[in-house]
Amino acid sequence: MPSRDLAQPSWRDELDSFSRTHAGWRVSVRTTTAGGEETFAARDVPLVGVARTAPDTQDIEVAVGDRDHVAHIIPDATAVRVELTPEGADRALVIDSADGTRTTLQFESPMRPEEVDGIPEFSRER
Repeated sequence: MPSRDLAQPSWRDELDSFSRTHAGWRVSVRTTTAGGEETFAARDVPLVGVARTAPDTQDIEVAVGDRDHVAHIIPDATAVRVELTPEGADRALVIDSADGTRTTLQFESPMRPEEVDGIPEFSRER
């Protein structure tokens, strides 16, 4: 599966751009431990945004939800990459942690931003 790694020095800018591009898109947030145990923090909810929690930390926050936002914190991130579909659309954002945990923010309907018909309703409410 094709992917694009995000360089750690540019995480802030890359995640800001990713968040602006995909705000309001339907996602699921899945965490897989080093032992293979999977849990879902959220399913089929709009993306609010993804960002580092502070400039001096490697922690990343994923915010999702409609009126009641859910914040999922990924502590001590070591790698961030965007998985792509064969057509080049963003399929998922994958964040690895130092403890071996992997968090996957997966789009329910991956497509290239230029293929989106109009602005998602969620984005207009902001």
